[in-house]
Order: sequence, then C-alpha cells, then structure tokens
Amino acid sequence: MYKYYLIFFLAFTSSEIKSESLNYEFNNWSGKPLSLYVTKPKRINSQTRLVVVMHGRKRNAEEYRDQWIEASNDLNLLVVVPEFSNKNFPEVWGFNYGNVKTKTLEPIQKNLHAFSAIEPIVLEALKKFDLKSNQWGIYGHGAGAHFVHRYVLHRPDAKYTLAIAANPGWYLSMTDQKWPFGLSESGITTSQLKKAMNKYFLLMLGRSDISSKPNTAYVEKNWGVISQQGEHRLARGRNFFESAIVKSKEVNQFFKWGMVEVPTKKGHGNTKQMVPYAAEMFYARLK
Repeated sequence: MYKYYLIFFLAFTSSEIKSESLNYEFNNWSGKPLSLYVTKPKRINSQTRLVVVMHGRKRNAEEYRDQWIEASNDLNLLVVVPEFSNKNFPEVWGFNYGNVKTKTLEPIQKNLHAFSAIEPIVLEALKKFDLKSNQWGIYGHGAGAHFVHRYVLHRPDAKYTLAIAANPGWYLSMTDQKWPFGLSESGITTSQLKKAMNKYFLLMLGRSDISSKPNTAYVEKNWGVISQQGEHRLARGRNFFESAIVKSKEVNQFFKWGMVEVPTKKGHGNTKQMVPYAAEMFYARLK
C-alpha cells in the first residue's frame, strides 16, 4: 500500500514498531475535558513523529484512531485523535467551525475555541511520549477537514509542520461572503491570511467524491450558498484552491499550499482511500 521507497526504512524498524492503542482524558486547556484516542509505535524512537487527526461529523474519534493503526505501524507515527463531543461542541458551529462563534454568531472567548485545544494537546503528547522532534502535523477528513482548513486560516501562528484537509464539504472561501462561508466578519486579517499562505497546507480531494445532494439538514438548509462553491465536493475543492491562488497574488504572498487529487473509487470514503496517501505525506514532510 505504501510506496516502495519506504522499504529500506521499514526493514530496520519493523521489529520495533508494532502499534499499541490507548486513550486518556485531556484537560490541560481552558475548555471542557477531551477524550484522546492514541495509536503509537510499541517502541518510540528518534524517528517517531506526531500527527493529530480530527474525526468526522459522527464525533467518532476511536474509529478514526483505528483507521491510522496501519500507518502508525508502517511509518512510525504517533497518532492522537481528540474527541469533540456534540454535547460540548454542538453542531457545525462547535466543531467544524472551531467553536469561534455561537449559532447566533456571537463571538466566543478565544481560549475556548476548539482550535485552542490543539497546541496544548501537541505539547502534552510530545512530553508524555518523549518524542525527540517537535515536528508535527494535523489531518482531518470531512467535518475534520472543515476544522483543519479553518484552523490554518484562523490560527496562522500555529506551529504545525504540515496540515492536510481531505474532502471538506464546503469552505471558508477566499471571497467577501460573510463568515462562515467567506472572509467577511471572520476576524481574519490580511496579515493573518498571508501568514497562513506561507505555511505548508495540503488539500486532498477524492476524484470519486462527486455526490451533488445535501447529506445533512444543515447542508440542505444552506445548499444555496454551498452549491455556489461548486456542484460537489471535488468541484468545490478545485474552485477553492484556484481562488486561493488568486488571493495569494492579490495580497502579494508566496504560496506554500498544494492540492492533490486522489484516484478514489468509492465516493467519500476515508480509511483505504485517503489515509494511506496522507500518511505518506506526513512521513516525507515531518522528517
């Protein structure tokens, strides 16, 4: 499944890195406690790297952790998946959009944003598992990809090495539409936008992710504005990336973002379609 250029690496580490799974509670931030689900190499060494994975709209962190067990084993990755419950981070406002504003668009205190939990989680994991490198990445699929691409834009000072968003349903677009669909009233300044564009962010799109029907009540309610971004996820992703290139030129910023289209066969699926490619990207970038 993984590219043959990894064989040399695996030959000398496979006896050391059989994955182990565990979970524990995290409360070292201002918000509500979070359950963290972890898969880790049995023997962590100087080459082990950290990836934070954001679950989807089902808030199924344990399942997402399990999707990364093979990658953790094969590529020596410590994977941490925080669970943002619907009770404490309700609907798209609490999770997809980072708990930046309430459903009625009232601003939420910054240290209570869901985004604010990520770097404390990272710092604790680096220390807890005695990782030798502070290089880390963040990945999300579906609703988790909503979170990641907005994290990139709202928190450009975050110290991730690579952020990957796979198959978001729609975007915080590079337009003057009102937040959450555009930059107007988002609080994201031109300076922040330039910082975000100067960091490594990868948009991963599945070529088979082309359903043109709303899949939730929220999407159906907002289908008018969402469908303006494109007829399906693949089209919306292509359009977003093209608009981001245009925006980078407009603000005169060197552009470090990338986009790849994965040759998927089964719609919106994550485990076998997107995770192996994302894992390889992290393995290459987090060295």
